[in-house]
Amino acid sequence: MPERLLFLTGSTDRFILTDRPATTLTDRYRPLPDGMTLHHATVVRAHQVRTGDVVVAFFTDGPGTRHAEHMEEAFTANPRPFGTCPAQCEECEDIHTHGATADRYLCLDGSDDREDCVIVYRNTPVAIVPATVAASLPPLDSTPLLPDLFALDDDGEHGPYEALPVPRAFGPWDVISVTRTTAEQIAADLATSHTGRHLTCQWLHDALLISSDPRLRTDPGRPGRLIQPDADGRYRIGGLWAWQEWTPPSCPDCSTVTEPIDVEKEKVWRCTAHDCTRRTYGTGDPDDDDALPPYTETDEDGATIVYRGTGEIDIEATAELAAQDGPDEDGQDAE
Repeated sequence: MPERLLFLTGSTDRFILTDRPATTLTDRYRPLPDGMTLHHATVVRAHQVRTGDVVVAFFTDGPGTRHAEHMEEAFTANPRPFGTCPAQCEECEDIHTHGATADRYLCLDGSDDREDCVIVYRNTPVAIVPATVAASLPPLDSTPLLPDLFALDDDGEHGPYEALPVPRAFGPWDVISVTRTTAEQIAADLATSHTGRHLTCQWLHDALLISSDPRLRTDPGRPGRLIQPDADGRYRIGGLWAWQEWTPPSCPDCSTVTEPIDVEKEKVWRCTAHDCTRRTYGTGDPDDDDALPPYTETDEDGATIVYRGTGEIDIEATAELAAQDGPDEDGQDAE
């Protein structure tokens, strides 16, 4: 990955700035506008950030070599004193609870209907594209927002479903806006989910009819909810169950976040910790993982290691395979 070495006046630390990570299901990084690269960036203290600067990353703790910690979304700075949040967002309330004061903290950007305030120590090193440079580049909002991800159930087994970004005050019973393809997937998954056990779905040309069990209806004369596409061809679905925010399952062994991989045309989740080989279906039931298919890998010495589906080394199978690949005893005796 390309990187750039930066230095900060008055500091002996080395700051390594890398390109933003690619966006995946587990890494939700909104790209920078076309033409804005790490070569436009510099590093300053947080209290030196000015209105209009584009904040692209913070850095790991020092001293020494400090690496970029990218945010999910870069933002245009609008600095102001800490403690002046008009919305009393969760970030401000949490930091206030711990006794933060304006002489140690500042707000780099105020809360809006999507995001909380960005509160940092005043001396925090920040990677920015200066406002004078950013003014000659495409604006941040020229790249589309990443979709929000939702699921039907707590375990996330049915999902994720991509929807237009929702406001910070979104509630689980509110509507989400999805494409026709996603609406079709939701309708199909309801039939096999716990959430949809009392619901049925039917397509009536372009409209989706979601009906409840007649015995459970509070309004017997109402057959169900008819969801028609809006002017953009999207379907606004909500109020029928509590949407769950979709997140990748955690590793059952070390609780580290997992990443998806395809195994024999199945979606399996693999632990991202460098010292953990655990795999899981992510259902929350460890017994389900016993059905994961086994696999093999070759180590740095060229030896083949056999793993059980969960990522545990199958010692017996590995030893048996090694014996099969060993020298030919009959040939040795003949010599």
